[in-house]
Amino acid sequence: MRPLASATLFLGMITLPYALPAQEVDAPVRYDEDYLSADFHRSRRAAVVAQLPGNSLVVLFGAPIRNRSNDMDYEYRQASDFLYLTGSEEPGSALILAPGGLEVDGERVHEILFVPPRDPAREVWDGRRFGAERAMQRLGVELALDAMRFAEILVPLLQNAQHRVYHLGFPDGVPERSVLYDQLAAFMDNVDPAALAGAGTGSAAPLRGVLDGLRAIKSDEEMTALRRAIDITTEAHREVMQQVRAGWAEYEIEALVEYTFKRNGSEHPGFNSIVGSGENSTILHYMTNRRVTEPGDVVVIDIGAEVHGYSADVTRTIPVSGTYSPEQRAIYELVYRAQEAGIRATRAGNPFFASNNEASRVLAEGLAELGLISSAADTGGLRRFFMHGTSHYLGLDVHDVGSYGSLRPGEVVTIEPGIYIPVAEDIDPKWWNIGIRIEDDVLVTDGDPVILSAAAPRQIDEVEALMRSIS
Repeated sequence: MRPLASATLFLGMITLPYALPAQEVDAPVRYDEDYLSADFHRSRRAAVVAQLPGNSLVVLFGAPIRNRSNDMDYEYRQASDFLYLTGSEEPGSALILAPGGLEVDGERVHEILFVPPRDPAREVWDGRRFGAERAMQRLGVELALDAMRFAEILVPLLQNAQHRVYHLGFPDGVPERSVLYDQLAAFMDNVDPAALAGAGTGSAAPLRGVLDGLRAIKSDEEMTALRRAIDITTEAHREVMQQVRAGWAEYEIEALVEYTFKRNGSEHPGFNSIVGSGENSTILHYMTNRRVTEPGDVVVIDIGAEVHGYSADVTRTIPVSGTYSPEQRAIYELVYRAQEAGIRATRAGNPFFASNNEASRVLAEGLAELGLISSAADTGGLRRFFMHGTSHYLGLDVHDVGSYGSLRPGEVVTIEPGIYIPVAEDIDPKWWNIGIRIEDDVLVTDGDPVILSAAAPRQIDEVEALMRSIS
């Protein structure tokens, strides 16, 4: 627990939260293999402005610090788009991109990153900030300025009718009750919202569409970070399979998972870990993780390590006693067959929802054979036990951006069918409290799909064999 300190520094025109970079002030830049280079982020900014008119003005804000309670904040996580374009994980920052260039202090520039000012007295409490000079060195931006100059530079630009403004959630990220917020709000009151959203005349796509199109296709550098996140996650699944026993609490499994994440270099979980045993295995996003497991339970473990913002998302369902019951085995094998069908359909050129359609077909046929629904055509019956889709995009967000059109090489998606059978009077009790989900992260290629998370056993015999290895 840190000593008491104010969570926000008031700097005249704008309120800026603290930043916590770890390196010494004069330490050399160090990127390990999981981190993206300044050149990568520079190329992403260039790719954005290349798709916008020369009179464009792109305005982006970093994520604000979010308060947990009283003077304690949640651990900071940068906004994904801002991280993608800058590599900066420092709060209190903003970015301006100007394809046609801007005159600033007698210099013509095309990009400005605004960062919180250095303050040695505050850095004793909260860690070192970049400052403008180090931000230019570390992040490779053309110009970095003290964030106290943000309003001075931005507001006149917004008042220039020649500029076409692109933004995301404008003015999200700007602290309320600041002079800057009031200035932007007054400006928005007197401007056509369609023009502000970048939807006026011309051929440029709105900024959201530009960013989504770029982020959906993962570069080799991005795949290095994403593969590392997935490898750490599969290692966590293997650790659980080798150590768990009946009588463990769900939170003990969660603790082992997240310890494995940290031990292997993940900065954060990409989302709240889901560890649902017994009756909780039938709750899709169960995150309380307080129940004590009992012999005969299955446990749904839906987890993802995050590495430099890129998140894995891998689910395994294991028998806490080491062996599936006949009913658990029947449901598991059905979900596995459905997942295999979904993975086979995950090919470039296929519709995004082809995997869902194939998996749903297999699940419906199997549930009918088991007598749990009336027939393979019983859509309502299927949705009673399988109420979600099989896939989402994966990347800087666990539910990442994408077109949901035809699949393209370089996209990464999840394939995650499941069956969830609660206690109900019209269901044979032998099926009660069996929730099974299997989820893998799959890379779309020019050929066969690549299962990136294959290191975590998913076939029944492989899972049981690894769990029998418990000493």
